[in-house]
Amino acid sequence: MKLRLYDESLEEKMSEFDIWVTPSLGEIRDMPQFKVNLDGMKRGFDYMAQITNNFNFLSSCSSSALAHNTVNLISGQNEDEKQAILNSICGVLLLVTGKTDNNLKCQFPLLLRNTYGICEYPQKNSSGRWVKKQLPRTLQFDAVTKIIIQADGKAEFQERFLESYFHLIISDEDYAKQLWSLGTAYYTQKQMGNEDSLLSPIVVFQSRGSITATQGHIPETVLRSYMTEWGLEAGTDYNTQDVEIGQILGDIEANPQIKKRKYDFIIPYQSRESGAKVFIQSQFYAGDSGSVSHKVVDQTDSSREVTLKKFPQAVFIEYLDGAGYFSSLNGDLRKMLAKPSTKNFIQICTAPLKLRRELQGISFLTTLEIEHAILMTGGKKDDVIQKLLNDGYSLDEIETGISSAIRNALLSETEPFVISASRESVVRKYCILDTIANYGQPIPADKIAGYLTVPGYSTYWGLLQADAIKRALEIAPMLELLWRSHVEPFEDIQWLLEKGFVKTK
Repeated sequence: MKLRLYDESLEEKMSEFDIWVTPSLGEIRDMPQFKVNLDGMKRGFDYMAQITNNFNFLSSCSSSALAHNTVNLISGQNEDEKQAILNSICGVLLLVTGKTDNNLKCQFPLLLRNTYGICEYPQKNSSGRWVKKQLPRTLQFDAVTKIIIQADGKAEFQERFLESYFHLIISDEDYAKQLWSLGTAYYTQKQMGNEDSLLSPIVVFQSRGSITATQGHIPETVLRSYMTEWGLEAGTDYNTQDVEIGQILGDIEANPQIKKRKYDFIIPYQSRESGAKVFIQSQFYAGDSGSVSHKVVDQTDSSREVTLKKFPQAVFIEYLDGAGYFSSLNGDLRKMLAKPSTKNFIQICTAPLKLRRELQGISFLTTLEIEHAILMTGGKKDDVIQKLLNDGYSLDEIETGISSAIRNALLSETEPFVISASRESVVRKYCILDTIANYGQPIPADKIAGYLTVPGYSTYWGLLQADAIKRALEIAPMLELLWRSHVEPFEDIQWLLEKGFVKTK
Protein backbone atom coordinates (compact mmCIF):
# COMPACT_ATOMS: atom_id res chain seq x y z
CA MET A 1 0.00 0.00 0.00
CA LYS A 2 1.36 3.42 -0.91
CA LEU A 3 2.44 4.91 2.41
CA ARG A 4 1.73 8.47 3.43
CA LEU A 5 4.73 10.76 3.22
CA TYR A 6 5.91 12.73 6.21
CA ASP A 7 8.95 14.94 6.65
CA GLU A 8 10.10 14.37 10.21
CA SER A 9 12.01 17.10 11.98
CA LEU A 10 15.28 16.20 13.69
CA GLU A 11 13.63 16.47 17.09
CA GLU A 12 10.83 14.16 15.98
CA LYS A 13 13.41 11.65 14.78
CA MET A 14 15.27 11.80 18.10
CA SER A 15 12.01 11.36 20.00
CA GLU A 16 11.00 8.48 17.73
CA PHE A 17 14.29 6.71 18.37
CA ASP A 18 13.68 6.76 22.12
CA ILE A 19 10.14 5.40 21.80
CA TRP A 20 10.94 2.59 19.34
CA VAL A 21 14.43 1.64 20.54
CA THR A 22 15.36 -2.04 20.97
CA PRO A 23 17.67 -1.78 24.02
CA SER A 24 19.51 -5.08 23.53
CA LEU A 25 19.46 -8.19 21.40
CA GLY A 26 18.96 -10.51 24.37
CA GLU A 27 21.04 -11.95 27.18
CA ILE A 28 24.18 -13.90 26.28
CA ARG A 29 22.68 -16.92 28.04
CA ASP A 30 19.67 -16.75 25.68
CA MET A 31 21.84 -17.15 22.59
CA PRO A 32 22.12 -20.56 20.89
CA GLN A 33 25.93 -20.45 21.02
CA PHE A 34 25.83 -20.10 24.81
CA LYS A 35 23.91 -23.38 25.10
CA VAL A 36 26.44 -25.07 22.80
CA ASN A 37 29.34 -23.74 24.89
CA LEU A 38 27.68 -24.71 28.18
CA ASP A 39 26.96 -28.25 27.00
CA GLY A 40 30.56 -28.55 25.82
CA MET A 41 31.86 -27.41 29.20
CA LYS A 42 29.66 -29.91 31.02
CA ARG A 43 30.89 -32.73 28.78
CA GLY A 44 34.44 -31.71 29.63
CA PHE A 45 33.82 -31.91 33.38
CA ASP A 46 31.97 -35.20 32.96
CA TYR A 47 34.94 -36.71 31.11
CA MET A 48 37.25 -35.20 33.71
CA ALA A 49 35.17 -36.83 36.46
CA GLN A 50 35.64 -40.20 34.76
CA ILE A 51 39.43 -39.93 34.71
CA THR A 52 39.70 -38.58 38.30
CA ASN A 53 37.20 -40.90 39.99
CA ASN A 54 34.85 -37.95 40.52
CA PHE A 55 37.71 -35.73 41.74
CA ASN A 56 38.05 -37.99 44.79
CA PHE A 57 41.68 -37.03 45.59
CA LEU A 58 43.87 -34.07 44.71
CA SER A 59 46.51 -36.51 43.43
CA SER A 60 44.10 -37.62 40.69
CA CYS A 61 44.48 -34.14 39.17
CA SER A 62 48.23 -34.44 38.58
CA SER A 63 49.45 -34.42 34.97
CA SER A 64 50.69 -38.01 35.19
CA ALA A 65 47.39 -39.38 36.59
CA LEU A 66 45.37 -37.38 34.07
CA ALA A 67 47.47 -38.64 31.15
CA HIS A 68 47.36 -42.29 32.22
CA ASN A 69 43.58 -42.31 32.70
CA THR A 70 42.90 -40.30 29.55
CA VAL A 71 44.79 -42.79 27.39
CA ASN A 72 42.78 -45.59 28.98
CA LEU A 73 39.54 -43.67 28.35
CA ILE A 74 40.17 -43.12 24.63
CA SER A 75 41.44 -46.64 24.05
CA GLY A 76 39.08 -48.53 21.77
CA GLN A 77 37.10 -45.43 20.77
CA ASN A 78 36.74 -44.33 17.15
CA GLU A 79 38.75 -41.32 15.98
CA ASP A 80 35.85 -38.84 16.26
CA GLU A 81 35.12 -39.89 19.82
CA LYS A 82 38.80 -39.71 20.75
CA GLN A 83 38.95 -36.20 19.33
CA ALA A 84 35.84 -35.14 21.25
CA ILE A 85 37.20 -36.52 24.54
CA LEU A 86 40.60 -34.86 24.15
CA ASN A 87 39.00 -31.55 23.10
CA SER A 88 36.69 -31.58 26.11
CA ILE A 89 39.36 -32.50 28.67
CA CYS A 90 41.84 -29.95 27.38
CA GLY A 91 39.09 -27.33 27.31
CA VAL A 92 38.57 -27.80 31.03
CA LEU A 93 42.30 -27.61 31.74
CA LEU A 94 42.62 -24.34 29.82
CA LEU A 95 39.58 -22.96 31.66
CA VAL A 96 40.84 -23.71 35.17
CA THR A 97 44.37 -22.43 34.46
CA GLY A 98 43.58 -19.49 32.20
CA LYS A 99 46.25 -20.61 29.73
CA THR A 100 45.84 -20.32 25.96
CA ASP A 101 46.74 -22.42 22.96
CA ASN A 102 48.39 -19.37 21.43
CA ASN A 103 51.19 -19.58 24.01
CA LEU A 104 51.22 -23.35 24.47
CA LYS A 105 51.83 -24.03 20.79
CA CYS A 106 55.21 -22.27 21.03
CA GLN A 107 56.22 -23.56 24.46
CA PHE A 108 55.30 -27.23 24.01
CA PRO A 109 58.00 -28.19 21.42
CA LEU A 110 60.66 -26.65 23.65
CA LEU A 111 59.38 -28.56 26.69
CA LEU A 112 59.39 -31.83 24.73
CA ARG A 113 62.94 -31.33 23.50
CA ASN A 114 64.60 -29.82 26.57
CA THR A 115 62.79 -31.57 29.43
CA TYR A 116 61.52 -34.86 28.03
CA GLY A 117 64.06 -35.41 25.25
CA ILE A 118 61.30 -36.01 22.72
CA CYS A 119 62.15 -34.75 19.22
CA GLU A 120 60.19 -37.31 17.18
CA TYR A 121 56.80 -38.96 17.17
CA PRO A 122 55.58 -42.25 15.64
CA GLN A 123 53.22 -42.36 12.68
CA LYS A 124 52.11 -45.10 10.30
CA ASN A 125 52.98 -44.61 6.64
CA SER A 126 50.76 -45.55 3.68
CA SER A 127 51.87 -49.18 3.88
CA GLY A 128 50.97 -49.40 7.59
CA ARG A 129 54.53 -49.42 8.91
CA TRP A 130 55.57 -47.25 11.83
CA VAL A 131 57.97 -44.42 10.98
CA LYS A 132 59.40 -41.58 13.03
CA LYS A 133 58.54 -37.98 12.20
CA GLN A 134 60.36 -34.83 13.34
CA LEU A 135 58.38 -32.58 15.67
CA PRO A 136 57.63 -29.12 14.19
CA ARG A 137 58.68 -25.89 15.91
CA THR A 138 55.07 -25.10 16.82
CA LEU A 139 52.42 -27.54 18.00
CA GLN A 140 48.90 -26.22 18.01
CA PHE A 141 46.26 -28.02 20.01
CA ASP A 142 44.74 -29.80 17.01
CA ALA A 143 48.22 -31.06 16.02
CA VAL A 144 48.78 -32.37 19.55
CA THR A 145 45.54 -34.35 19.54
CA LYS A 146 46.21 -35.62 16.01
CA ILE A 147 49.61 -37.03 17.07
CA ILE A 148 48.03 -38.77 20.07
CA ILE A 149 45.19 -40.26 18.01
CA GLN A 150 47.48 -41.43 15.19
CA ALA A 151 49.79 -43.09 17.73
CA ASP A 152 47.05 -45.62 18.53
CA GLY A 153 48.85 -48.83 19.45
CA LYS A 154 51.76 -46.96 21.05
CA ALA A 155 50.19 -46.47 24.48
CA GLU A 156 53.51 -45.79 26.19
CA PHE A 157 54.30 -42.93 23.79
CA GLN A 158 50.72 -41.60 23.97
CA GLU A 159 50.85 -41.46 27.76
CA ARG A 160 54.30 -39.83 27.90
CA PHE A 161 53.43 -37.32 25.18
CA LEU A 162 50.08 -36.43 26.79
CA GLU A 163 51.62 -36.20 30.26
CA SER A 164 54.14 -33.66 28.97
CA TYR A 165 51.33 -31.61 27.43
CA PHE A 166 49.22 -31.77 30.58
CA HIS A 167 52.27 -30.85 32.66
CA LEU A 168 52.71 -27.72 30.55
CA ILE A 169 49.17 -26.73 31.55
CA ILE A 170 49.01 -28.15 35.11
CA SER A 171 52.55 -27.00 35.78
CA ASP A 172 52.39 -26.90 39.60
CA GLU A 173 50.28 -28.00 42.55
CA ASP A 174 48.33 -24.74 42.65
CA TYR A 175 46.93 -25.41 39.18
CA ALA A 176 46.07 -28.96 40.23
CA LYS A 177 44.22 -27.52 43.26
CA GLN A 178 42.30 -25.17 40.97
CA LEU A 179 41.17 -28.12 38.85
CA TRP A 180 40.34 -30.22 41.90
CA SER A 181 38.41 -27.41 43.64
CA LEU A 182 36.26 -26.55 40.62
CA GLY A 183 35.85 -30.24 39.77
CA THR A 184 34.61 -31.19 43.24
CA ALA A 185 32.23 -28.21 43.18
CA TYR A 186 30.90 -29.38 39.82
CA TYR A 187 30.46 -32.96 40.99
CA THR A 188 28.70 -31.83 44.19
CA GLN A 189 26.37 -29.45 42.34
CA LYS A 190 25.60 -32.06 39.69
CA GLN A 191 24.41 -34.42 42.41
CA MET A 192 21.82 -31.72 43.27
CA GLY A 193 21.02 -30.86 39.64
CA ASN A 194 22.68 -27.41 39.88
CA GLU A 195 25.65 -27.87 37.52
CA ASP A 196 24.25 -25.33 35.03
CA SER A 197 24.08 -22.67 37.75
CA LEU A 198 27.73 -23.28 38.64
CA LEU A 199 29.09 -23.17 35.08
CA SER A 200 26.81 -20.56 33.47
CA PRO A 201 28.67 -17.48 34.83
CA ILE A 202 31.97 -19.01 33.69
CA VAL A 203 30.64 -19.75 30.21
CA VAL A 204 29.11 -16.24 29.94
CA PHE A 205 32.47 -14.68 30.75
CA GLN A 206 34.36 -17.06 28.48
CA SER A 207 31.93 -16.63 25.55
CA ARG A 208 31.20 -12.93 25.83
CA GLY A 209 33.50 -11.79 23.04
CA SER A 210 32.52 -14.35 20.41
CA ILE A 211 28.78 -14.23 21.16
CA THR A 212 28.69 -10.44 21.24
CA ALA A 213 30.37 -10.36 17.84
CA THR A 214 27.74 -12.78 16.55
CA GLN A 215 24.95 -10.67 18.05
CA GLY A 216 26.11 -7.72 15.96
CA HIS A 217 24.75 -9.48 12.87
CA ILE A 218 21.30 -10.14 14.34
CA PRO A 219 19.76 -6.82 13.16
CA GLU A 220 20.88 -7.62 9.62
CA THR A 221 19.36 -11.09 9.85
CA VAL A 222 16.12 -9.58 11.13
CA LEU A 223 16.01 -7.07 8.27
CA ARG A 224 16.57 -9.83 5.72
CA SER A 225 13.64 -11.74 7.24
CA TYR A 226 11.45 -8.65 6.81
CA MET A 227 12.48 -8.29 3.18
CA THR A 228 11.58 -11.93 2.59
CA GLU A 229 8.12 -11.12 3.99
CA TRP A 230 7.84 -8.29 1.47
CA GLY A 231 8.64 -10.71 -1.36
CA LEU A 232 12.18 -9.58 -2.16
CA GLU A 233 14.61 -12.13 -3.59
CA ALA A 234 17.85 -12.79 -1.74
CA GLY A 235 20.97 -12.18 -3.80
CA THR A 236 19.14 -10.22 -6.49
CA ASP A 237 16.82 -7.70 -4.84
CA TYR A 238 19.13 -7.40 -1.84
CA ASN A 239 22.65 -8.58 -1.05
CA THR A 240 23.19 -11.41 1.41
CA GLN A 241 26.72 -10.33 2.43
CA ASP A 242 28.22 -6.92 3.19
CA VAL A 243 29.41 -5.15 0.04
CA GLU A 244 32.65 -3.16 0.04
CA ILE A 245 32.37 0.24 -1.60
CA GLY A 246 35.28 -0.63 -3.88
CA GLN A 247 33.23 -3.52 -5.33
CA ILE A 248 30.57 -1.18 -6.72
CA LEU A 249 32.67 1.80 -7.86
CA GLY A 250 34.00 0.36 -11.10
CA ASP A 251 36.77 2.63 -12.45
CA ILE A 252 36.00 5.54 -10.11
CA GLU A 253 39.04 6.54 -8.07
CA ALA A 254 38.74 6.57 -4.28
CA ASN A 255 40.84 6.41 -1.15
CA PRO A 256 41.76 2.73 -0.50
CA GLN A 257 40.44 3.00 3.05
CA ILE A 258 37.11 4.33 1.82
CA LYS A 259 36.92 1.50 -0.72
CA LYS A 260 37.11 -0.99 2.17
CA ARG A 261 34.09 0.48 3.94
CA LYS A 262 30.99 -1.64 3.55
CA TYR A 263 27.30 -1.24 2.94
CA ASP A 264 25.21 -3.77 4.82
CA PHE A 265 22.41 -3.51 2.28
CA ILE A 266 21.95 -2.22 -1.25
CA ILE A 267 18.37 -2.30 -2.58
CA PRO A 268 17.76 -3.13 -5.35
CA TYR A 269 21.06 -4.97 -5.54
CA GLN A 270 21.25 -6.67 -8.95
CA SER A 271 17.61 -6.93 -10.03
CA ARG A 272 17.48 -3.43 -11.56
CA GLU A 273 20.20 -2.11 -13.87
CA SER A 274 19.23 1.56 -13.67
CA GLY A 275 17.44 3.91 -11.32
CA ALA A 276 17.92 4.89 -7.71
CA LYS A 277 19.20 2.55 -5.01
CA VAL A 278 18.92 2.62 -1.23
CA PHE A 279 22.24 2.18 0.60
CA ILE A 280 22.06 1.06 4.24
CA GLN A 281 24.71 0.87 6.93
CA SER A 282 23.87 -0.90 10.19
CA GLN A 283 25.13 -0.08 13.67
CA PHE A 284 23.71 -1.66 16.83
CA TYR A 285 25.22 -0.63 20.15
CA ALA A 286 23.75 -2.13 23.31
CA GLY A 287 26.42 -0.31 25.34
CA ASP A 288 29.13 2.32 25.00
CA SER A 289 31.25 1.70 21.89
CA GLY A 290 32.29 5.29 21.51
CA SER A 291 35.50 4.91 19.53
CA VAL A 292 33.82 2.75 16.90
CA SER A 293 30.76 4.98 16.71
CA HIS A 294 32.79 8.19 16.33
CA LYS A 295 34.79 6.61 13.50
CA VAL A 296 31.59 5.62 11.68
CA VAL A 297 30.23 9.16 11.94
CA ASP A 298 33.51 10.69 10.75
CA GLN A 299 33.82 8.41 7.70
CA THR A 300 30.20 8.63 6.58
CA ASP A 301 30.51 11.80 4.50
CA SER A 302 33.52 10.62 2.49
CA SER A 303 32.01 7.20 1.74
CA ARG A 304 28.75 8.74 0.63
CA GLU A 305 30.51 11.31 -1.52
CA VAL A 306 32.32 8.66 -3.56
CA THR A 307 29.16 6.51 -3.80
CA LEU A 308 27.26 9.44 -5.30
CA LYS A 309 29.84 9.66 -8.10
CA LYS A 310 28.78 6.20 -9.23
CA PHE A 311 25.12 6.38 -8.19
CA PRO A 312 23.93 10.01 -8.33
CA GLN A 313 20.41 8.99 -7.26
CA ALA A 314 21.65 7.10 -4.21
CA VAL A 315 19.49 7.28 -1.07
CA PHE A 316 21.29 6.79 2.24
CA ILE A 317 19.48 5.18 5.16
CA GLU A 318 21.00 4.49 8.57
CA TYR A 319 19.97 1.35 10.46
CA LEU A 320 20.65 2.43 14.05
CA ASP A 321 19.44 0.86 17.27
CA GLY A 322 20.42 -0.15 20.79
CA ALA A 323 20.60 1.34 24.27
CA GLY A 324 24.05 2.78 23.52
CA TYR A 325 22.53 5.27 21.07
CA PHE A 326 19.89 6.19 23.65
CA SER A 327 22.50 6.98 26.31
CA SER A 328 26.21 7.68 25.89
CA LEU A 329 26.18 7.72 22.07
CA ASN A 330 23.12 9.95 21.75
CA GLY A 331 25.28 12.78 20.43
CA ASP A 332 26.56 10.53 17.62
CA LEU A 333 22.97 9.57 16.80
CA ARG A 334 22.00 13.23 16.47
CA LYS A 335 25.03 13.96 14.25
CA MET A 336 24.21 11.03 11.97
CA LEU A 337 20.53 11.94 11.63
CA ALA A 338 21.37 15.62 11.10
CA LYS A 339 23.61 14.96 8.10
CA PRO A 340 22.02 16.42 4.94
CA SER A 341 22.79 13.20 3.05
CA THR A 342 20.93 11.02 5.59
CA LYS A 343 17.55 10.55 3.95
CA ASN A 344 16.14 8.72 6.93
CA PHE A 345 16.88 6.13 9.59
CA ILE A 346 15.29 2.85 10.60
CA GLN A 347 15.28 0.70 13.71
CA ILE A 348 14.49 -2.97 14.18
CA CYS A 349 10.83 -2.25 14.93
CA THR A 350 10.37 0.64 12.49
CA ALA A 351 11.88 -0.87 9.33
CA PRO A 352 8.63 -2.57 8.19
CA LEU A 353 7.08 0.84 7.67
CA LYS A 354 9.93 3.25 7.16
CA LEU A 355 12.18 1.22 4.86
CA ARG A 356 9.22 0.21 2.70
CA ARG A 357 8.30 3.89 2.42
CA GLU A 358 11.83 4.64 1.19
CA LEU A 359 11.66 1.79 -1.34
CA GLN A 360 8.39 3.25 -2.58
CA GLY A 361 10.15 6.61 -2.81
CA ILE A 362 12.60 5.21 -5.38
CA SER A 363 9.72 3.41 -7.17
CA PHE A 364 11.01 -0.06 -6.36
CA LEU A 365 7.97 -2.35 -6.38
CA THR A 366 7.75 -5.26 -3.94
CA THR A 367 5.42 -8.24 -4.09
CA LEU A 368 3.69 -7.01 -0.92
CA GLU A 369 2.60 -3.79 -2.66
CA ILE A 370 1.22 -5.84 -5.58
CA GLU A 371 -0.69 -8.02 -3.11
CA HIS A 372 -2.16 -4.98 -1.41
CA ALA A 373 -3.23 -3.64 -4.82
CA ILE A 374 -5.06 -6.95 -5.36
CA LEU A 375 -6.87 -6.57 -2.03
CA MET A 376 -7.90 -3.03 -2.95
CA THR A 377 -9.05 -3.69 -6.53
CA GLY A 378 -10.33 -7.24 -6.61
CA GLY A 379 -7.41 -8.67 -8.55
CA LYS A 380 -8.20 -8.00 -12.22
CA LYS A 381 -4.87 -7.46 -13.95
CA ASP A 382 -5.78 -4.15 -15.60
CA ASP A 383 -7.17 -2.79 -12.31
CA VAL A 384 -4.07 -3.87 -10.39
CA ILE A 385 -1.77 -2.27 -12.95
CA GLN A 386 -3.78 0.96 -12.96
CA LYS A 387 -3.68 1.13 -9.15
CA LEU A 388 0.09 0.72 -9.17
CA LEU A 389 0.46 3.30 -11.96
CA ASN A 390 -1.54 5.72 -9.81
CA ASP A 391 0.86 5.01 -6.96
CA GLY A 392 3.75 6.24 -9.13
CA TYR A 393 5.33 3.00 -10.42
CA SER A 394 6.37 2.77 -14.07
CA LEU A 395 4.72 0.20 -16.32
CA ASP A 396 8.07 -1.53 -16.79
CA GLU A 397 8.56 -1.79 -13.00
CA ILE A 398 5.03 -3.14 -12.57
CA GLU A 399 5.44 -5.80 -15.26
CA THR A 400 8.81 -6.82 -13.82
CA GLY A 401 7.36 -7.06 -10.31
CA ILE A 402 4.34 -9.10 -11.39
CA SER A 403 6.48 -11.47 -13.47
CA SER A 404 8.84 -11.99 -10.52
CA ALA A 405 5.95 -12.71 -8.13
CA ILE A 406 4.44 -15.27 -10.54
CA ARG A 407 7.85 -16.88 -11.14
CA ASN A 408 8.34 -17.29 -7.39
CA ALA A 409 4.82 -18.75 -6.99
CA LEU A 410 3.68 -15.82 -4.84
CA LEU A 411 0.87 -14.96 -7.30
CA SER A 412 -1.31 -17.04 -9.58
CA GLU A 413 -0.79 -16.82 -13.34
CA THR A 414 -4.52 -16.83 -13.94
CA GLU A 415 -6.72 -13.74 -13.81
CA PRO A 416 -7.97 -12.37 -11.53
CA PHE A 417 -4.78 -12.60 -9.50
CA VAL A 418 -4.98 -14.74 -6.37
CA ILE A 419 -2.63 -14.24 -3.42
CA SER A 420 -0.78 -17.41 -2.45
CA ALA A 421 -2.31 -19.13 0.59
CA SER A 422 1.10 -19.05 2.30
CA ARG A 423 1.15 -15.25 1.93
CA GLU A 424 -2.36 -14.41 3.11
CA SER A 425 -1.48 -13.98 6.78
CA VAL A 426 1.45 -11.60 6.30
CA VAL A 427 -0.46 -9.59 3.65
CA ARG A 428 -3.37 -9.05 6.08
CA LYS A 429 -1.11 -7.94 8.91
CA TYR A 430 0.82 -5.45 6.81
CA CYS A 431 -2.47 -4.10 5.46
CA ILE A 432 -3.52 -3.16 9.00
CA LEU A 433 -0.08 -1.66 9.67
CA ASP A 434 -0.27 0.49 6.52
CA THR A 435 -3.83 1.54 7.30
CA ILE A 436 -2.77 2.92 10.68
CA ALA A 437 0.06 4.82 9.00
CA ASN A 438 -2.06 6.26 6.19
CA TYR A 439 -5.17 7.15 8.15
CA GLY A 440 -3.72 7.86 11.55
CA GLN A 441 -3.63 11.26 13.19
CA PRO A 442 -1.59 12.88 15.97
CA ILE A 443 -3.02 11.53 19.21
CA PRO A 444 -3.95 14.24 21.76
CA ALA A 445 -2.21 13.97 25.11
CA ASP A 446 -5.52 13.43 26.93
CA LYS A 447 -6.47 10.48 24.69
CA ILE A 448 -4.63 7.59 26.21
CA ALA A 449 -6.72 4.45 25.80
CA GLY A 450 -7.33 2.14 22.84
CA TYR A 451 -4.98 3.71 20.30
CA LEU A 452 -2.54 1.82 18.07
CA THR A 453 0.52 3.91 17.20
CA VAL A 454 3.11 3.54 14.45
CA PRO A 455 6.52 5.19 13.79
CA GLY A 456 7.57 7.47 10.96
CA TYR A 457 5.22 10.37 11.58
CA SER A 458 4.65 12.75 14.48
CA THR A 459 5.67 11.52 17.92
CA TYR A 460 2.36 9.77 18.70
CA TRP A 461 0.52 8.87 15.51
CA GLY A 462 -2.20 6.30 15.24
CA LEU A 463 -5.80 5.10 15.19
CA LEU A 464 -8.25 3.53 17.58
CA GLN A 465 -8.07 -0.25 17.25
CA ALA A 466 -11.69 -0.55 16.09
CA ASP A 467 -11.17 2.22 13.52
CA ALA A 468 -8.06 0.47 12.15
CA ILE A 469 -10.00 -2.70 11.33
CA LYS A 470 -12.99 -0.79 9.96
CA ARG A 471 -10.83 1.46 7.76
CA ALA A 472 -8.77 -1.48 6.47
CA LEU A 473 -11.95 -3.21 5.29
CA GLU A 474 -13.12 -0.02 3.59
CA ILE A 475 -9.97 0.42 1.52
CA ALA A 476 -9.29 -3.30 0.95
CA PRO A 477 -12.67 -5.09 0.75
CA MET A 478 -11.05 -8.43 -0.09
CA LEU A 479 -9.68 -8.55 3.45
CA GLU A 480 -13.05 -9.88 4.52
CA LEU A 481 -12.39 -13.02 2.47
CA LEU A 482 -8.96 -13.50 4.07
CA TRP A 483 -10.30 -13.09 7.61
CA ARG A 484 -12.08 -16.39 8.08
CA SER A 485 -13.28 -15.71 11.62
CA HIS A 486 -14.19 -12.68 13.73
CA VAL A 487 -11.11 -13.13 15.94
CA GLU A 488 -8.50 -13.15 13.17
CA PRO A 489 -8.32 -9.32 12.80
CA PHE A 490 -7.53 -9.07 16.51
CA GLU A 491 -4.99 -11.89 16.25
CA ASP A 492 -3.30 -9.97 13.42
CA ILE A 493 -3.15 -6.86 15.58
CA GLN A 494 -1.74 -8.91 18.46
CA TRP A 495 0.99 -10.17 16.10
CA LEU A 496 1.89 -6.58 15.17
CA LEU A 497 2.07 -5.68 18.85
CA GLU A 498 4.23 -8.69 19.72
CA LYS A 499 6.62 -7.94 16.86
CA GLY A 500 6.88 -4.35 18.08
CA PHE A 501 5.68 -2.87 14.75
CA VAL A 502 2.75 -1.24 16.57
CA LYS A 503 2.46 0.09 20.11
CA THR A 504 -0.53 0.90 22.28
CA LYS A 505 -1.02 4.24 23.91
